[in-house]
Amino acid sequence: MTLEVKKLGSIKEANENQWNHIVEQSNLSCIYHRYEWLRAVEVGTSHEPRHLLVSKNDNPIGICPNFVTDLGPIHRLTSLRPGYGGPITMTDETATLDLLLESVPDICTGTVILNELRTYDECFVRYHDVFKDHGYKISLKECRFPLDLTQGWESLFDGMDSERRRGIRRGHDNEFDVVDEAVTERTLSAFYEGYATVMSRIGTEKLPWSFVRELIQFDDRVKLFSLYVDGNRRGMYMYLLDDEQSTLQHLFSAVTEEHFEYYAAELLHEHTIKWGIDNGYETYELRGAVPDFRDGVFRFKEGFGAEATPLLTWERGCPTLALPVLEVGRLIEERIKS
Repeated sequence: MTLEVKKLGSIKEANENQWNHIVEQSNLSCIYHRYEWLRAVEVGTSHEPRHLLVSKNDNPIGICPNFVTDLGPIHRLTSLRPGYGGPITMTDETATLDLLLESVPDICTGTVILNELRTYDECFVRYHDVFKDHGYKISLKECRFPLDLTQGWESLFDGMDSERRRGIRRGHDNEFDVVDEAVTERTLSAFYEGYATVMSRIGTEKLPWSFVRELIQFDDRVKLFSLYVDGNRRGMYMYLLDDEQSTLQHLFSAVTEEHFEYYAAELLHEHTIKWGIDNGYETYELRGAVPDFRDGVFRFKEGFGAEATPLLTWERGCPTLALPVLEVGRLIEERIKS
Protein backbone atom coordinates (compact mmCIF):
# COMPACT_ATOMS: atom_id res chain seq x y z
CA MET A 1 0.00 0.00 0.00
CA THR A 2 1.44 3.36 -1.00
CA LEU A 3 1.61 6.46 1.13
CA GLU A 4 0.83 9.93 -0.20
CA VAL A 5 1.95 13.27 1.23
CA LYS A 6 -0.02 16.48 0.78
CA LYS A 7 1.18 20.02 1.34
CA LEU A 8 -1.49 22.14 3.03
CA GLY A 9 -1.53 25.92 2.75
CA SER A 10 -4.24 26.06 5.42
CA ILE A 11 -5.44 23.79 8.19
CA LYS A 12 -8.89 24.24 6.65
CA GLU A 13 -7.78 21.97 3.79
CA ALA A 14 -7.74 19.05 6.26
CA ASN A 15 -10.68 17.24 7.82
CA GLU A 16 -10.86 18.30 11.47
CA ASN A 17 -12.00 14.94 12.82
CA GLN A 18 -9.39 12.97 10.86
CA TRP A 19 -6.61 15.36 11.86
CA ASN A 20 -7.51 15.20 15.55
CA HIS A 21 -7.85 11.41 15.36
CA ILE A 22 -4.14 11.22 14.53
CA VAL A 23 -3.39 13.54 17.47
CA GLU A 24 -5.46 11.41 19.83
CA GLN A 25 -3.82 8.16 18.68
CA SER A 26 -0.19 9.32 18.79
CA ASN A 27 1.89 8.86 21.95
CA LEU A 28 3.98 11.97 21.17
CA SER A 29 1.17 14.43 20.49
CA CYS A 30 0.10 17.34 22.66
CA ILE A 31 -2.63 19.95 22.58
CA TYR A 32 -0.60 22.16 20.25
CA HIS A 33 -0.96 19.55 17.49
CA ARG A 34 -4.75 19.83 17.54
CA TYR A 35 -6.68 21.26 14.62
CA GLU A 36 -8.31 23.96 16.77
CA TRP A 37 -4.99 25.35 18.04
CA LEU A 38 -3.50 25.42 14.54
CA ARG A 39 -6.60 27.23 13.31
CA ALA A 40 -6.23 29.85 16.05
CA VAL A 41 -2.58 30.44 15.07
CA GLU A 42 -3.51 30.67 11.39
CA VAL A 43 -6.48 32.98 11.84
CA GLY A 44 -5.11 35.06 14.70
CA THR A 45 -1.51 35.67 13.63
CA SER A 46 0.36 36.58 10.47
CA HIS A 47 2.24 33.25 10.38
CA GLU A 48 1.81 31.41 7.09
CA PRO A 49 0.82 27.73 7.49
CA ARG A 50 2.69 25.06 5.51
CA HIS A 51 1.53 21.75 6.96
CA LEU A 52 2.31 18.23 5.79
CA LEU A 53 -0.24 15.40 5.85
CA VAL A 54 0.45 11.75 4.99
CA SER A 55 -2.41 9.46 3.97
CA LYS A 56 -2.67 5.73 3.36
CA ASN A 57 -5.48 4.77 0.97
CA ASP A 58 -6.92 8.27 1.50
CA ASN A 59 -6.90 7.80 5.29
CA PRO A 60 -4.68 10.37 7.09
CA ILE A 61 -2.07 8.66 9.31
CA GLY A 62 0.65 11.26 9.92
CA ILE A 63 1.05 15.02 10.23
CA CYS A 64 3.74 17.64 10.59
CA PRO A 65 2.35 21.12 11.34
CA ASN A 66 4.50 24.09 10.32
CA PHE A 67 4.34 27.87 10.16
CA VAL A 68 6.63 30.41 8.52
CA THR A 69 8.10 32.87 11.04
CA ASP A 70 10.49 35.80 10.72
CA LEU A 71 14.18 35.37 11.40
CA GLY A 72 15.61 38.80 10.61
CA PRO A 73 15.87 39.25 6.81
CA ILE A 74 15.15 35.56 6.23
CA HIS A 75 12.39 33.21 7.31
CA ARG A 76 12.16 29.97 9.24
CA LEU A 77 9.72 27.09 8.94
CA THR A 78 8.96 26.13 12.52
CA SER A 79 6.74 23.51 14.10
CA LEU A 80 4.72 26.06 16.01
CA ARG A 81 4.99 29.46 17.66
CA PRO A 82 3.32 29.72 20.09
CA GLY A 83 3.40 26.10 21.12
CA TYR A 84 5.28 22.96 20.21
CA GLY A 85 4.95 20.38 17.46
CA GLY A 86 7.03 17.95 15.49
CA PRO A 87 5.95 15.07 13.23
CA ILE A 88 3.54 12.51 14.67
CA THR A 89 2.21 9.28 13.19
CA MET A 90 -0.62 6.89 13.88
CA THR A 91 0.73 3.86 12.01
CA ASP A 92 3.47 2.91 9.50
CA GLU A 93 5.77 4.96 11.70
CA THR A 94 9.08 4.59 9.83
CA ALA A 95 7.74 5.12 6.31
CA THR A 96 5.45 7.97 7.38
CA LEU A 97 8.18 9.78 9.28
CA ASP A 98 10.61 9.47 6.35
CA LEU A 99 8.02 10.78 3.91
CA LEU A 100 7.21 13.78 6.11
CA LEU A 101 10.89 14.71 6.55
CA GLU A 102 11.71 14.15 2.87
CA SER A 103 8.95 16.62 1.98
CA VAL A 104 10.24 19.47 4.15
CA PRO A 105 12.55 20.96 1.46
CA ASP A 106 9.56 21.20 -0.88
CA ILE A 107 7.87 23.67 1.48
CA CYS A 108 11.05 25.61 2.30
CA THR A 109 10.87 28.00 -0.64
CA GLY A 110 11.85 31.61 -1.25
CA THR A 111 13.47 33.17 1.81
CA VAL A 112 12.58 30.19 4.02
CA ILE A 113 15.99 28.56 4.56
CA LEU A 114 15.64 26.83 7.92
CA ASN A 115 13.34 24.19 9.38
CA GLU A 116 12.96 23.94 13.15
CA LEU A 117 11.22 21.06 14.91
CA ARG A 118 10.22 22.41 18.34
CA THR A 119 9.05 19.44 20.40
CA TYR A 120 7.31 19.25 23.76
CA ASP A 121 7.62 15.59 24.73
CA GLU A 122 11.25 14.64 25.43
CA CYS A 123 10.36 11.18 24.10
CA PHE A 124 10.85 12.68 20.64
CA VAL A 125 14.47 11.73 21.27
CA ARG A 126 13.50 8.29 19.92
CA TYR A 127 13.52 9.96 16.48
CA HIS A 128 16.95 11.55 16.92
CA ASP A 129 18.85 9.26 14.56
CA VAL A 130 16.12 9.55 11.92
CA PHE A 131 16.22 13.34 12.20
CA LYS A 132 20.02 13.17 11.92
CA ASP A 133 19.77 11.05 8.77
CA HIS A 134 17.65 13.80 7.24
CA GLY A 135 20.17 16.53 8.07
CA TYR A 136 18.85 17.80 11.41
CA LYS A 137 21.06 18.89 14.31
CA ILE A 138 19.78 18.85 17.88
CA SER A 139 19.91 21.94 20.08
CA LEU A 140 18.73 22.93 23.54
CA LYS A 141 17.34 26.45 23.78
CA GLU A 142 14.63 26.13 26.42
CA CYS A 143 13.50 23.95 29.28
CA ARG A 144 10.14 23.34 30.94
CA PHE A 145 9.11 22.70 34.54
CA PRO A 146 6.59 19.87 35.11
CA LEU A 147 5.10 19.09 38.51
CA ASP A 148 3.86 15.57 39.25
CA LEU A 149 0.29 16.10 40.48
CA THR A 150 -0.08 12.47 41.48
CA GLN A 151 1.97 13.34 44.61
CA GLY A 152 -0.93 15.32 46.02
CA TRP A 153 -0.95 18.91 47.29
CA GLU A 154 0.70 18.37 50.67
CA SER A 155 3.71 16.62 49.16
CA LEU A 156 4.02 19.26 46.43
CA PHE A 157 3.81 22.08 48.97
CA ASP A 158 6.50 20.47 51.13
CA GLY A 159 8.73 20.22 48.03
CA MET A 160 8.58 23.95 47.28
CA ASP A 161 11.35 26.26 48.43
CA SER A 162 10.80 28.46 51.48
CA GLU A 163 10.11 31.58 49.41
CA ARG A 164 7.26 29.96 47.46
CA ARG A 165 5.71 28.47 50.61
CA ARG A 166 6.03 31.83 52.40
CA GLY A 167 4.36 33.61 49.47
CA ILE A 168 1.39 31.24 49.55
CA ARG A 169 1.00 31.63 53.33
CA ARG A 170 1.19 35.43 53.14
CA GLY A 171 -1.34 35.44 50.31
CA HIS A 172 -3.73 33.67 52.66
CA ASP A 173 -3.47 36.60 55.09
CA ASN A 174 -5.94 38.42 52.81
CA GLU A 175 -9.49 37.38 52.10
CA PHE A 176 -9.46 36.28 48.49
CA ASP A 177 -11.31 34.24 45.95
CA VAL A 178 -10.15 32.56 42.74
CA VAL A 179 -12.82 32.52 40.05
CA ASP A 180 -13.05 30.14 37.10
CA GLU A 181 -13.98 32.64 34.41
CA ALA A 182 -16.05 31.85 31.32
CA VAL A 183 -13.96 32.19 28.15
CA THR A 184 -15.75 35.10 26.49
CA GLU A 185 -14.63 38.14 24.53
CA ARG A 186 -15.17 40.25 27.67
CA THR A 187 -13.02 38.11 29.98
CA LEU A 188 -10.37 37.60 27.30
CA SER A 189 -10.22 41.36 26.77
CA ALA A 190 -9.60 41.90 30.49
CA PHE A 191 -6.95 39.20 30.41
CA TYR A 192 -5.27 40.65 27.33
CA GLU A 193 -4.84 44.06 28.95
CA GLY A 194 -2.83 42.53 31.79
CA TYR A 195 -0.99 40.12 29.49
CA ALA A 196 0.15 42.99 27.26
CA THR A 197 1.46 44.84 30.32
CA VAL A 198 3.43 41.77 31.44
CA MET A 199 4.95 41.29 27.96
CA SER A 200 5.97 44.92 27.85
CA ARG A 201 7.61 44.72 31.28
CA ILE A 202 9.72 41.68 30.42
CA GLY A 203 10.58 42.96 26.95
CA THR A 204 8.90 40.16 25.00
CA GLU A 205 6.78 40.64 21.91
CA LYS A 206 3.12 40.02 22.68
CA LEU A 207 0.78 37.95 20.59
CA PRO A 208 -1.95 39.91 18.79
CA TRP A 209 -5.39 40.34 20.29
CA SER A 210 -6.80 38.57 17.22
CA PHE A 211 -5.08 35.36 18.34
CA VAL A 212 -6.29 35.52 21.94
CA ARG A 213 -9.83 36.30 20.80
CA GLU A 214 -9.74 33.26 18.49
CA LEU A 215 -9.33 31.05 21.57
CA ILE A 216 -13.07 31.47 22.18
CA GLN A 217 -13.44 28.79 19.49
CA PHE A 218 -11.30 26.50 21.67
CA ASP A 219 -13.03 27.29 24.96
CA ASP A 220 -13.45 23.63 25.98
CA ARG A 221 -9.65 23.41 26.29
CA VAL A 222 -8.95 26.88 27.76
CA LYS A 223 -9.11 27.82 31.46
CA LEU A 224 -9.06 31.39 32.78
CA PHE A 225 -8.58 31.88 36.53
CA SER A 226 -8.87 35.29 38.20
CA LEU A 227 -7.75 36.25 41.70
CA TYR A 228 -10.08 38.65 43.51
CA VAL A 229 -9.07 40.53 46.66
CA ASP A 230 -11.44 43.05 48.25
CA GLY A 231 -13.79 42.55 45.33
CA ASN A 232 -11.21 43.63 42.76
CA ARG A 233 -9.47 41.48 40.19
CA ARG A 234 -5.79 41.18 41.13
CA GLY A 235 -4.37 39.07 38.32
CA MET A 236 -5.27 36.32 35.87
CA TYR A 237 -3.67 33.16 34.50
CA MET A 238 -4.56 31.31 31.30
CA TYR A 239 -4.19 27.55 30.97
CA LEU A 240 -4.63 24.90 28.30
CA LEU A 241 -6.20 21.56 29.15
CA ASP A 242 -3.74 19.25 27.45
CA ASP A 243 -5.72 16.03 27.69
CA GLU A 244 -3.32 14.39 25.21
CA GLN A 245 -0.58 14.63 27.87
CA SER A 246 -2.90 14.69 30.94
CA THR A 247 -1.34 18.06 31.67
CA LEU A 248 -2.43 21.52 32.76
CA GLN A 249 -0.38 23.84 30.58
CA HIS A 250 0.27 27.25 32.18
CA LEU A 251 0.04 29.33 29.02
CA PHE A 252 0.02 33.10 29.66
CA SER A 253 0.14 35.44 32.64
CA ALA A 254 -1.80 38.63 33.32
CA VAL A 255 -0.25 39.19 36.76
CA THR A 256 1.22 42.68 36.66
CA GLU A 257 3.55 44.38 39.14
CA GLU A 258 0.62 45.99 40.96
CA HIS A 259 -0.63 42.50 41.80
CA PHE A 260 2.59 41.35 43.45
CA GLU A 261 1.61 42.64 46.90
CA TYR A 262 -1.32 40.20 46.91
CA TYR A 263 0.95 37.24 46.04
CA ALA A 264 -1.20 36.71 42.99
CA ALA A 265 1.20 34.35 41.21
CA GLU A 266 1.54 32.07 44.22
CA LEU A 267 -2.20 31.97 44.93
CA LEU A 268 -3.16 31.33 41.31
CA HIS A 269 -0.61 28.54 41.02
CA GLU A 270 -1.84 27.03 44.29
CA HIS A 271 -5.47 27.12 43.21
CA THR A 272 -4.85 25.64 39.77
CA ILE A 273 -2.57 22.89 41.06
CA LYS A 274 -5.34 21.84 43.45
CA TRP A 275 -7.89 22.12 40.64
CA GLY A 276 -5.74 19.89 38.46
CA ILE A 277 -5.42 17.28 41.21
CA ASP A 278 -9.19 17.30 41.81
CA ASN A 279 -9.85 16.90 38.08
CA GLY A 280 -7.50 13.98 37.54
CA TYR A 281 -4.63 15.65 35.68
CA GLU A 282 -1.24 14.00 36.17
CA THR A 283 1.05 16.96 35.44
CA TYR A 284 1.10 20.71 36.06
CA GLU A 285 3.28 22.41 33.46
CA LEU A 286 5.03 25.68 34.32
CA ARG A 287 6.37 25.78 30.75
CA GLY A 288 9.45 27.48 29.42
CA ALA A 289 12.56 29.32 30.52
CA VAL A 290 16.11 29.57 29.28
CA PRO A 291 18.23 26.64 30.58
CA ASP A 292 20.21 28.79 33.02
CA PHE A 293 19.84 28.55 36.80
CA ARG A 294 20.97 32.18 37.06
CA ASP A 295 17.86 33.37 35.20
CA GLY A 296 15.10 34.81 37.41
CA VAL A 297 12.26 33.00 35.60
CA PHE A 298 14.17 29.71 35.86
CA ARG A 299 14.66 30.15 39.62
CA PHE A 300 11.03 31.21 40.21
CA LYS A 301 9.63 28.14 38.47
CA GLU A 302 12.20 25.82 40.01
CA GLY A 303 11.10 27.14 43.38
CA PHE A 304 7.78 25.33 43.02
CA GLY A 305 9.68 22.06 43.26
CA ALA A 306 9.65 21.37 39.54
CA GLU A 307 12.67 19.81 37.88
CA ALA A 308 13.97 21.47 34.73
CA THR A 309 13.24 19.22 31.73
CA PRO A 310 14.83 19.84 28.30
CA LEU A 311 12.72 21.15 25.43
CA LEU A 312 14.50 19.61 22.47
CA THR A 313 14.75 21.33 19.11
CA TRP A 314 16.10 19.93 15.86
CA GLU A 315 17.23 22.31 13.07
CA ARG A 316 17.94 21.74 9.40
CA GLY A 317 19.15 24.07 6.71
CA CYS A 318 17.30 24.19 3.41
CA PRO A 319 19.66 24.17 1.55
CA THR A 320 21.97 22.23 3.87
CA LEU A 321 24.66 24.95 4.06
CA ALA A 322 22.16 27.47 5.43
CA LEU A 323 22.36 26.09 8.98
CA PRO A 324 26.15 26.37 9.52
CA VAL A 325 26.09 29.88 8.07
CA LEU A 326 23.30 30.81 10.46
CA GLU A 327 25.17 29.27 13.41
CA VAL A 328 28.22 31.42 12.62
CA GLY A 329 25.97 34.49 12.62
CA ARG A 330 24.53 33.50 16.00
CA LEU A 331 28.02 33.03 17.44
CA ILE A 332 29.11 36.47 16.24
CA GLU A 333 25.96 38.03 17.70
CA GLU A 334 26.56 36.37 21.10
CA ARG A 335 30.15 37.62 21.19
CA ILE A 336 29.06 41.15 20.35
CA LYS A 337 26.48 41.07 23.17
CA SER A 338 29.02 39.76 25.66
